[in-house]
Amino acid sequence: MGFMVILSQVALMFAMMALGLFGAKKRWISNDAIIGMTNVLVYFVNPCVIVSAFHRPFSWSQLHDLSLVTLISAGSYVLLIPAVALLYSKVADPDRRRALKFGAVYANVGFFGIPLAQALLGADGVFYVVISVVFFNVFAWTHGWAMFPGERKSPLKQLFSNPALPSVLIGLVLFFTSVQLPDIVAQGLSYMTAINAPLSMIVIGANLAAVAWSSFLKDVLLWVGSAVRTIAVPLIGILVLWPIPLPVSARLAILIALGCPVGAYLVMFSVMRNAETTFPTRLVCLSTLMCLVTLPASLTLANLIW
Repeated sequence: MGFMVILSQVALMFAMMALGLFGAKKRWISNDAIIGMTNVLVYFVNPCVIVSAFHRPFSWSQLHDLSLVTLISAGSYVLLIPAVALLYSKVADPDRRRALKFGAVYANVGFFGIPLAQALLGADGVFYVVISVVFFNVFAWTHGWAMFPGERKSPLKQLFSNPALPSVLIGLVLFFTSVQLPDIVAQGLSYMTAINAPLSMIVIGANLAAVAWSSFLKDVLLWVGSAVRTIAVPLIGILVLWPIPLPVSARLAILIALGCPVGAYLVMFSVMRNAETTFPTRLVCLSTLMCLVTLPASLTLANLIW
C-alpha cells in the first residue's frame, strides 16, 4: 500500500469532512441535525459495521491474531496513562493538563478509525480495529470519566449502555459459531456499513464549523498536544508493532487506531461535567486536521519498515 494510495483515501475522508463543514457554515446542517446524525451513527450504523466485520467463518489463525490485538490494545492504555501523566505533570493549568492527558490517551477511533480502516483495509481492518473501540470505551468511561471534576458515581451503567459492546458480543458469537446470517440481513448490514465513512466524516466536519481558527497559531500547548497524539504515539506504535508476529493488516489496523486524532469524548465529557471546553475543542480540531498529513506518513513508514 503506497503513500499515494493512503494519502488519496485520507484526502477523500477529509473531502467528506469539508462537505460537513461547508454545510454547517451555510446553515444547511443545524446543531439538531448534527446531534441526530451522531445518534444514527452511534446507535445504528457503528453496531452494524461491527457485526458485519465479525460475520465470517471461524478461523484459528484469526483467533490467534485477534487475541494478540486484544493484548496490544489493552496494553497500550495501561502504558499510555502513566506515561502522559508524567509528560504533562509540569503543566500548571489543571484544565489544560487534564485535556492534554485525555487527548494523548483517547483517540477518535470510533468515528475516525473505523471508517479509515474500512476504506483502506476492508472488513479485515474493521475486524481488528473494533477491539481498540472496545478498550477505548472501557477505559474512557472509567479512567477518562474520573479525570473530570464533579460527581464520582460509577460510570458502569453508561459504559454498558454503549451500543459498541453488545455489538462486539453479537459479532463474537457469529464468529465463534460460524453462523451465516440470512442473505437479506447480510445485505442490510452492507447497506448500513456503506454509509459509515461519509456520515462520520460529515458529522466531524460539521462540528469544526464553530471553531475560530485564528486563535490556534500562538497556543504552543495546543500544538504540542496535537503532535503527541498524531506523531509521537503512532511512531512509538510502529516500533512496538514491528517485531510482533501479526499480519500486516492487523498491525496497520492497530496503527490506525493509535494514529487517530484526539477523541471527541474530550469535548463531550467536558460539557457533561461542566468543565472548560474551549481548549478541548481546539485540541480535537487541530489534531484532526494534522491527521491529513500524519496518518498517511505513519502508515507509509510502517509499510516501508515492516
